[in-house]
Amino acid sequence: MRGETAKRHLTATRTQSNFRGNIVHALKRSAVSKPAWFFAAVWFTSVMVLIAGGHGIPVGGIVVGSVLLLLSLFVTGVTEPARAVRAVAGPARRRVWVQLGLVAVFIALTAWNGLAFHKVIDGNADIPLWTPLVEWLQRLGERWFGEGLGTFLVNPVTYVLIPLVVLLLASARLPALGFVKGHRVGRALLICCALPVIWLAFTLIIGQQTIVRLLGGFISDFMQNGFLEEFLFRGLLQTRLRLLAGAGWALVLQALMFGVWHLGSGFANTGHAGLLPAIAITIVQQGLLGLSFGILFERTRSLLVPSVVHIAVNSMG
Repeated sequence: MRGETAKRHLTATRTQSNFRGNIVHALKRSAVSKPAWFFAAVWFTSVMVLIAGGHGIPVGGIVVGSVLLLLSLFVTGVTEPARAVRAVAGPARRRVWVQLGLVAVFIALTAWNGLAFHKVIDGNADIPLWTPLVEWLQRLGERWFGEGLGTFLVNPVTYVLIPLVVLLLASARLPALGFVKGHRVGRALLICCALPVIWLAFTLIIGQQTIVRLLGGFISDFMQNGFLEEFLFRGLLQTRLRLLAGAGWALVLQALMFGVWHLGSGFANTGHAGLLPAIAITIVQQGLLGLSFGILFERTRSLLVPSVVHIAVNSMG
């Protein structure tokens, strides 16, 4: 018995030591990381743009993003860094550049959908082939799921199905896009989802929420945002950037692009005051979330954790 107790104590001590060591290592690397400083500079500049223009600071979004960033730091404590990927060269590098170009096209096209949804662009500003396809999917989706729910079909097809098929044809492979079991997935989910679960349980207890509405919200977010956005930005963009520029720059660039991709909501949240404040507010709010989701993906190597956490965070809104 004493031997077993001593063994358990030693294991717990090692676990605590690894947890602290992994977090300290991550913080030290961030402190000297050019990508980390670049993100911080862009983020604080965006805050200054909002303040100088007299626009409101999205305090709630910053708080949520900061808490999630802190939780993602805790996840680094229970996970090990992914193996460094050798820089691709020759024909393989050219293939990855082609894949990245295709991903950029789909990000731009889906961002255009967002601008149209928020009425930032003229409804008659059609993109050949793309706009008719989206309109057809919208009508079909409303026929299948109900009025106003056309995005239940539009988003899965345009965020995931078409980009996935195109990338597979361009020599990408499913495991390299995040479709794997992952590393320490259970621990990461426990750390990141505990707070949302407690909050949602509280809303159920006080009657602010019902089980039916809660499940409906989960389904709605899954069909329109959560996994779909994670696949597009973490599964496609971050993995391609990682092969070309390394993990640090991939993490930061995908986060900033994730923020700017929400430009339509940025215009809406700043009262259509102009392009610069719209970009600034998306980076301040969504860029911070994108950074957190990217860390979770980098540390767990799987789309499962950032997708579940994405849905959980959205359900708290």
